[in-house]
Amino acid sequence: MTQTLTTTPPGRYRIRQVVRAETIKMLTLRSTAVMLGITVVATLAVTVLTSHAALHHTAQYYLGFDPTQQAIGAMVIAGLTGGVFGALLITGEYSSGTIRTTLAAAPRRPLLLAGKVVVTAVAATVFCVLLTLASFLLGEAVLAGGGAPHADLGSPGALRAVVLTGLFVALLALLSFGLGLLFRSTAAAIAAFVGIVFVLPLVMHGISDAGLRYVPTNLLTNSVMSTVNQGPGELVRPFPPAVALLLMALYAAVVVAAGAVRFVRRDA
Repeated sequence: MTQTLTTTPPGRYRIRQVVRAETIKMLTLRSTAVMLGITVVATLAVTVLTSHAALHHTAQYYLGFDPTQQAIGAMVIAGLTGGVFGALLITGEYSSGTIRTTLAAAPRRPLLLAGKVVVTAVAATVFCVLLTLASFLLGEAVLAGGGAPHADLGSPGALRAVVLTGLFVALLALLSFGLGLLFRSTAAAIAAFVGIVFVLPLVMHGISDAGLRYVPTNLLTNSVMSTVNQGPGELVRPFPPAVALLLMALYAAVVVAAGAVRFVRRDA
């Protein structure tokens, strides 16, 4: 970092100003609108398709059927696109070179990074919880319209599954943000995210079924989304939903912390 980046008098800005600047930056990026639009359309489209696929089956098919999980299962798609979004929020500045301008305006790196993390976390949480709710309502409407077992927000575990699923997917976006801090490359961050979240489960399946309990996608689908106990016949015994969410929070925190160390100590 050159000397010109340290000319801003210290104490002239606080976390509020940084958060405001980062929020404006995020909302004015074309990539933000594109990724959020793709996420909404893809998630809701898959919700309709998967919910419709559960219609018109025999009574035996619906033994152990989880209408809540069926309706919000498409949030796995949001997990993928959210990962791309999280990475782009930081790597886009490195690829365009605007990170130097950002550092010139706010040279206190820990404060700048705190603002970026706050904006990413809040935006991802609000968006993902609302999208999960929309997916749930749409999926349940399709199931109810076809005469299949369905749920509402008052059904046992449904509201918990909706809220925790939204939080979990937001944590996936934060994990990808941390990878972006580490690699400073969009391609590398997304490749690492896809490898950890979507390829690792395939590898672990061939190595250790017990290890699958700790993989993010398994935590999401088998623990957080699930509201129906499938019994002792399950291949991988799931964690309680709150524990699964805490594990995901730990994963995201470790990666963001590692990225933060590089962000603060290494030049742009």
